Amino acid sequence: MRRAALLAAALGLLAGAARAQTPADLVGRGVRSYQNLEYDSAAAVLTRALSWPPSALADSDRVRGLVYLGASDLYRDRRDSAAAAFARALRLDPRYHIDQLVFPPEITGLFQQVRLVTRAVAVVVPPSVELRGAGDALPIALYATTFHPVDVAVLKPDGSNLRTLYQGGVGDSLVVHWDGRAADGSPPDSGGYVLQVASRGADGRVVRTVALPLDVARVRRDTLPWPAPVADSLLLPEQAPGRSGMRALGAGFATVLAIAVLPSLVAGSASGSANRFIVAGGIGIAAILGFRGERRPQPIAANIAANRALQDAWQRQADSVHAVNVARTREVRLRIRTGAPQVTEGS
Repeated sequence: MRRAALLAAALGLLAGAARAQTPADLVGRGVRSYQNLEYDSAAAVLTRALSWPPSALADSDRVRGLVYLGASDLYRDRRDSAAAAFARALRLDPRYHIDQLVFPPEITGLFQQVRLVTRAVAVVVPPSVELRGAGDALPIALYATTFHPVDVAVLKPDGSNLRTLYQGGVGDSLVVHWDGRAADGSPPDSGGYVLQVASRGADGRVVRTVALPLDVARVRRDTLPWPAPVADSLLLPEQAPGRSGMRALGAGFATVLAIAVLPSLVAGSASGSANRFIVAGGIGIAAILGFRGERRPQPIAANIAANRALQDAWQRQADSVHAVNVARTREVRLRIRTGAPQVTEGS
């Protein structure tokens, strides 16, 4: 049992030692050594921590380690090494400002001198934006270590220039906008592009480049559904059913019979007899026509007008939907997603 306990304790110590060897823990140890005025020990531990691959240490911890390494080297009379460490920290995070409440003037003074000669820009963009119309743009925030000229451009997938967004100086900060258009004003095709920000030295050469991948996708708006036709239940009957027509036919035949039987009512002479049969025939034909007319369906003017108003309202709605859909099919929106920046030192 005692041997097992000793073995467990030894394993625990080894595990604790292994955990203490992580890059972040090494940075913490180096900072504590600096605070204890153990500058040689601090420099050794911080150099070990910073030798790990970039993915093993967060940028904030790496910058912190570089600043304390520079401070330790300055107190070890290694001014050039201290300046080099400060320059590495600024190129990694151009927005970093040394804390004057933590470090004495000799440290902050050298750091500020290095800042003035280190040309670097931090590029901050939102992870995703959608450009829906005029006035919408991708904001590109630039934060510089010191005033210097920069070139900001969007590059095509083949590396050629899609559009130059800005060429000029940038001091503490600057915001540049891209409206999602090429140099000729047209929206680009869907695909991968690159936002490139190049810092130039005093001689005009590129000394540092930040490249952010842009995933650009064209997005078309959905069209509106076609309006439903007017329901039959809303339409009013436009014709009334015809009557039997027997009333008109009966009245006509009664008149014909009266003319034929009572010739004296039409004419008193022999020639009037022929006339009465002509009149009787005409009345009979009129009775037949009246019979047929009464049997036909009769239009209802009010209902016809009401139905036409419903159809006209539907047509106006359909025309409006058609116009909106035509506009939406012509409208092109852009969805832009940005990736992690890649930094290249030198031209």
